Amino acid sequence: MLSIEQIKIDGVMPHPQNVRQGDVGAISESLKVHGQYRPIVIQKSTNYIIAGNHTWKAAKSLGWKEIAVTFIDVDDEQALRILLMDNRSNDLATYDDSGLIELLTQLANTPESLEGTGFDGDDLDQLIRFEQSISEGSLSAIDEWQGMPEFEQGDRKSAFRVIIHFPTDQDADTFFKRIERAKKANMWWPNSDGWVGSTRTEQYVADE
Repeated sequence: MLSIEQIKIDGVMPHPQNVRQGDVGAISESLKVHGQYRPIVIQKSTNYIIAGNHTWKAAKSLGWKEIAVTFIDVDDEQALRILLMDNRSNDLATYDDSGLIELLTQLANTPESLEGTGFDGDDLDQLIRFEQSISEGSLSAIDEWQGMPEFEQGDRKSAFRVIIHFPTDQDADTFFKRIERAKKANMWWPNSDGWVGSTRTEQYVADE
């Protein structure tokens, strides 16, 4: 049976091979609102964190002196497998959007609104609009742009990145055909000089 201990926060260390980049700011907000509601997991032989690296970083940023942990006795190889599986399982998770909208709407009507949920009013509005578009059969990438103000390219630095996953090559072909661009793994929009915000080896993202 796993036991939970309260220890000095500097008594454990982030795993040096953790390749996950978590949102420390969002986790900090959660810790401020809810406190720590589950322990971080520590490899007993090394004191490395194998689940909860960013919770530890968030707690440190808030000035916490102690943190709740669970020690497990595993070798280095199994520790890496747990580290990767813990991160990957979060990647594979999805939402029941209808149920999510119902939950968020319920909380939005309370005095605290959506505080401490990781969502805000704009997120809820977007979910509702997307759900309505699907139910009405009106979801169209082209229609979504109708009435939008004309985009003006600013300092050409990359301020936001979107990753789109296509279940089939045919879906990807359809997408690029609709936006009238050549199919490629990376694309700069509306254009790029191949240098600002990218690298010399990534100039192929330039669309013109």
